[in-house]
Amino acid sequence: MALLANLRVRSRSVRPSLLPLLELRSAALTLRSGHGLAPTGSGTVCFVAEGRPGEGTEAEFVAGLAGDSVRRNVVNHDGLGRTIVRCWRENGDLGWLLDDLADVNERLAQAGFASWLLHTTVDFAELRDMRHPKLTMVYRRERGTFYPYAPRGTRGRDRAMELKIRSSLTRIVPMESDIGRWRPV
Repeated sequence: MALLANLRVRSRSVRPSLLPLLELRSAALTLRSGHGLAPTGSGTVCFVAEGRPGEGTEAEFVAGLAGDSVRRNVVNHDGLGRTIVRCWRENGDLGWLLDDLADVNERLAQAGFASWLLHTTVDFAELRDMRHPKLTMVYRRERGTFYPYAPRGTRGRDRAMELKIRSSLTRIVPMESDIGRWRPV
């Protein structure tokens, strides 16, 4: 009987998918034409490693070597104990960047660190000022949804812009409907 119950639980649990992350290529066209935003070629994968970050954990090693970048990924740590793997493509090629970010996610998951993954981000900027990201699209792997994060200044956020972005991308990529889950990154 326990075996049957275990099989039911397994059949209900859905493995988080990276396919929506790759669908961001289509959303980039809408962001460019409707909002004047283009990919900067920069993105991150954020996770929380057990133990103290920076001790060269296996997860950090796996994440640093993932992707097919000419440059290796940069692994940093923030004040909240999160490990952030930054990937970038100098030519701003979103397709290659998304492949790199998906590879980091997948390698961490295959190495047994899937439960540590928090989110993946892709930065967008105005065409006239590509050095300063104006929008970050945040992908929550466990929910399979995106939400826009538009920082304003040092502590604020442009909620009106975030809602416009959500409205224009709803039919293109899965968007997080619960605004309470839209956290700053």
